[in-house]
Amino acid sequence: MTTPDPSDDQPDEQPDEQPEEAYGPGDFKHPGLSEPRTKEEWREYLDYVLPPKPVLLPLEVYGQLSTEEQRRHNAARVAHHSALVIVRTSQMKSIHHQIRRRMMTNSFQPAGARRGIVLDGPATLGKSTLVKTFAYDFEHELRLNHPDRYDKKYIVDGRVIDYTPVVYVNIPSQATPKDLSIALAEYLGQHYRSGATKSDITRLVLENMRRVGVELVIIDDAHFMDLSLKEGKVVNDHLKHIANHTAATFIYTGVDLKHSGLFLEGTGGRRATQTAGRNLLLHMTPYGIRTRAEKEDWVSVITAMEEALVLYRHQHGTLVGEWKYLYRRTGGNISSLAELIREAAADAVLTGTERIDRALLGTIVINEHAQSTYDAMWHEEPLPPSPEQRHNPEDEDGQAAAG
Repeated sequence: MTTPDPSDDQPDEQPDEQPEEAYGPGDFKHPGLSEPRTKEEWREYLDYVLPPKPVLLPLEVYGQLSTEEQRRHNAARVAHHSALVIVRTSQMKSIHHQIRRRMMTNSFQPAGARRGIVLDGPATLGKSTLVKTFAYDFEHELRLNHPDRYDKKYIVDGRVIDYTPVVYVNIPSQATPKDLSIALAEYLGQHYRSGATKSDITRLVLENMRRVGVELVIIDDAHFMDLSLKEGKVVNDHLKHIANHTAATFIYTGVDLKHSGLFLEGTGGRRATQTAGRNLLLHMTPYGIRTRAEKEDWVSVITAMEEALVLYRHQHGTLVGEWKYLYRRTGGNISSLAELIREAAADAVLTGTERIDRALLGTIVINEHAQSTYDAMWHEEPLPPSPEQRHNPEDEDGQAAAG
């Protein structure tokens, strides 16, 4: 069959013409996750699958891979090391237990503000990861127990109402009460008119939260709210108003919240706020190594991270043997520990050394706080630990750190 000639009204060349729908939504997205700002982004977090752990091939097989096969295999290892593993530490398990107990207590209480939780502690201890992990577990449990709720949608005032049991809001710097209401509205996809007042937006948000079935509200980085002596009462009154008109349990995270306007206002004997009276204050702290139990906890975290490594010349137990050095490098901060091991794993693949040892760890510079603390307070031990110490780390009193 012959192909007909182009008609006269068709251009001979169409250099700019592209196939329709050559790309779709998500084709240019970063492969990793960012902090969710909307319910849609929260659902992406819930559905996200971490890069799988590649199989550690026999060393001779790895050496026989073609250049392209080795490149793809190394890329998979780098992706896995970048994600590493979220270690469910004893502290995380304890705080999760208290959050769940508080939510169970709140479930069918009479109308009025439920008791919430304030999670306080220094920066970079993993507070956000802890609360997001709890919310992740909580909503996945709801998906198993009530799958029908996730299939139902209906329209109210021209907008879709769908089941949204978890709200996660990350507070911007120097946020006002109106900023908080706007953040809640944007998370829920709640439209509001230009120039709407704080009260208008808050009313719409509360109506929406009731309709979509919100059970848990996480206000992350609450220290970014304007909690000065002047504005602290306004913020507290606004938080009280929102909590009074929803049956959800609220969790606030932040840095030094105990001494902020969230808990204290004004001067004199009656400084405690209603927020202080309505919420359980929990503290996150760095790891300690003073007792055997503390050492065992610290070593268990290192063990979990070391077991996740996919390196061809790394001898497992090496990092466990460096437990005291790793504590000095990171100050017992799990985020700093993860940063150090991730960086070292990336370097081991990039350089082809395929192992992490004290020499490599000593070349890695991590966050300034951990690095400056280590430089100021500690010095490296003159000799690395013996093989016996690596597998049975002991403190100066002869107590084993790991059983």
